[in-house]
Amino acid sequence: MRRELQELASLGLNNPWAMLLAARNFVKTVWDPSRSDIGHGINSLISTALKDAGPQQIERLACEQPDAITLFNERYDPDITPTRLAKLPDGTLGREYARFIRANHIDPLATLLEIGTPTNPLQYLFRRAYKLHDLMHTALGVDASILGEVRIVSYSLGQTADGAGFASRAPAMALAVLFLHLSLRKPAQVKEAVRLAKDWMQIGEQARPHVTFRLEDHLDRPVPEVREMVLAPA
Repeated sequence: MRRELQELASLGLNNPWAMLLAARNFVKTVWDPSRSDIGHGINSLISTALKDAGPQQIERLACEQPDAITLFNERYDPDITPTRLAKLPDGTLGREYARFIRANHIDPLATLLEIGTPTNPLQYLFRRAYKLHDLMHTALGVDASILGEVRIVSYSLGQTADGAGFASRAPAMALAVLFLHLSLRKPAQVKEAVRLAKDWMQIGEQARPHVTFRLEDHLDRPVPEVREMVLAPA
């Protein structure tokens, strides 16, 4: 029991109210993944836990992904404001990203503000993974349906297969939520989701780490060109 409580505390669930809010949000998110409450959702829980990351975790990240440390030290965080990107030529990553988030009524920048400014490389990398989520939808040509989310989340999980601790927690929890949602509301799609998860996890394992790739430097390039770079072997 003590170990379980420590695990909950590591996610920021260190009092009954936090646990109640997380439970409520989990149920709501399972029923409709598009209505997750960022204040107490998966992203907020993991980000809060990473604020207190210890030196050993950061040292391990530095050994496994030195490029992440470089990005954090540079505070690399280029602007991806949709109104600016919508002015780029048709077919470019930035233009198609702006179309994607508007067509699906997504407001990623507001959620980034909720996550807050990262204070260490682990929290920075986590925030960056969230920032790139919809850009990766666009770069990889994946729609915003539940099965589309299964593809992207599985890809992200595959990318963290050999990584440390917290790196895989968010995509693993998100994938579990998606499968629960399908089991409850669209059971006929579960078999297809399992196949997609397996395929896209493998794609993620074989591709370069997208969170340390300077994807925003290529917003003015055609999507097929960027896709080829993103899927380049690790």
